[in-house]
Amino acid sequence: MRNCVMQRRTFLKMAAASAASTAAVNESDVGVLGTARAAAGSDCDAGDEIPSLEFYSSASQVDSNDGPLTDESVVAVWAEPSAENVDDDGNGDAYLYDADAPIPVASVDGSVYGFGSILLQDSNIKFEFGNEEFVLNAWDAEMGGSGTVLWDEGHGQYYDLASCSEFESYAESNGYDVRATTSLSQDLSNADGVVITSPSSSFGSRELRDLADFAANGGALFLHDESDYSDYDGTQYLNDVAEELGLAYRFNDDDINDDTSNFDGSNHDVLTHQFNKASFDLFGSRSGISLDAGVRYEATVTDVTDGDTVDVQVSYNGKEYDVRTLGFDSPETRRNSSYEAVEEWEGIEDDKYLSNWGENAKDYAQNELSGETVEIEVDPNEDVFDPYGRLLAYVHYDRDDDGSIDTLYNEAIVRDGYARVYGSSLSKHDQIWQAERDARDAGRGVWQESDPENTSEVRDRAVEEVFVSNASSVRTSDGAISSSRVPVFAENTAYQELEGGVSYGSIPLVGVDSANWVALVGGLPIDESYHGDVTSFEHEVFLTNLVDELSSKTGQILVEGGHGQFNEQNSLSNEDTVGYQRYLEGQGIELEQVNDFDGTGDPRRGRASRPTKLTR
Repeated sequence: MRNCVMQRRTFLKMAAASAASTAAVNESDVGVLGTARAAAGSDCDAGDEIPSLEFYSSASQVDSNDGPLTDESVVAVWAEPSAENVDDDGNGDAYLYDADAPIPVASVDGSVYGFGSILLQDSNIKFEFGNEEFVLNAWDAEMGGSGTVLWDEGHGQYYDLASCSEFESYAESNGYDVRATTSLSQDLSNADGVVITSPSSSFGSRELRDLADFAANGGALFLHDESDYSDYDGTQYLNDVAEELGLAYRFNDDDINDDTSNFDGSNHDVLTHQFNKASFDLFGSRSGISLDAGVRYEATVTDVTDGDTVDVQVSYNGKEYDVRTLGFDSPETRRNSSYEAVEEWEGIEDDKYLSNWGENAKDYAQNELSGETVEIEVDPNEDVFDPYGRLLAYVHYDRDDDGSIDTLYNEAIVRDGYARVYGSSLSKHDQIWQAERDARDAGRGVWQESDPENTSEVRDRAVEEVFVSNASSVRTSDGAISSSRVPVFAENTAYQELEGGVSYGSIPLVGVDSANWVALVGGLPIDESYHGDVTSFEHEVFLTNLVDELSSKTGQILVEGGHGQFNEQNSLSNEDTVGYQRYLEGQGIELEQVNDFDGTGDPRRGRASRPTKLTR
């Protein structure tokens, strides 16, 4: 037996199997995977709230002793668990958070708000995320929806009021009088709030006393830091204010990076949805500067790139957007055929055939949308932009030229056979999935040569070793699980890093409750997002055998994707399982995703359903 480690993955060998009673995830990690990072804040329900915040060039906060800030009555927003903070200038003056510690990026003490980023600059920030709504919610919380706000320009700020002109107009349209000042102490008596961003010169002792008196008498302070760099001293100058006011937090002299929760490929331009809604009512969605989810905005199509990418100009704000149409993929054109993943297309194995249909999809899109007046709509369950900076949106248009914009392009192109459903968390997923089902059943468009029953059989062999990624052990609700109910153990070289739960000698990776037709797998064996080749292992065969053992039904195997899995680390939508999908095709079994457990997404059509890491 052996335990191999490759890109933070643990490879495990089969043991004997049996079955019967409830299993639960054990509070541990297995092997050399390290301690799991828990998302800070327990209230993760989706609702009528801003989708995320964009922290461009951000720093963190620490406590008043320059140690970790852990007080949840103070921290309003954390970075995503995938983020890390670094001492960017190498001076050794930053506190570095442990790998499993949540990193604060916005904190509040009384009426004084500390943000790790400017948040509001006209350049770099995409207001579709919700920054302006979040900051205005903070203003409203302290000033009640109106008042005079001073924007300090007396300390060499790089981000003066003119650099945040879009937010200035937005705040003034919502009841505030925003004024730049170079005489802060002199003007405080007529102010309700003060904004200080990125100072490059220090505050005098009188200014510090005046700011402390201002806050003590009910004034609101909004202090915006930014990431550390070699000639930036603003963090210290903001900390002079924090020290004078005796705040529970200080600004950290660091830089926050995130390789996985970034925007537009920049690891210092990070997004987060780690909101402390239990302590702060600052995250409600409101009419913002740019596009709100669920609202349809009139636009003109200015260019069509291919079947799923168009350029539009929106009438509401005059902005131009490169739109990646939501919920489906059309085949890649010949020019981009090297990026095609053929296994995503059920029953199709010819990449040249697909590239021809990529050209057909481009022609279809140009015929349907070029020059058209349309309405675009952002989905509340999806990111606003993709990693390439493209707006993710539905496109509604007047297909029949009857004067009514009543056709959803995202559904029409799938129903007409030029595209396939994209397995994400979007609210219209199951509707578009049904359009694909209709097209496939009719052999329409690209599906004319789809032949799942004769797809090549792959990787079907006797089970000797299975692959389990990000492995965790399993247990029952009462304690350790009986070995008679465990078909897969970790290798004897594996070990646990416990945070509570059950300590094992032989570490169980899969638990079976045959009486209730349930199995719990402590990892993601079929996750396609890992680099490296795992096709020499038999996890696909094992999981399919497990389904057959537990279920007497025939039909599809379903991936449950309606709880935010697509956008969450260590969870799966069916887009993450295309290798397993191709394996199942060779066995005559379909793999599909279901988001809605009522209506069209009825899971009873399947032989098994696989929920992974429900996030909402």
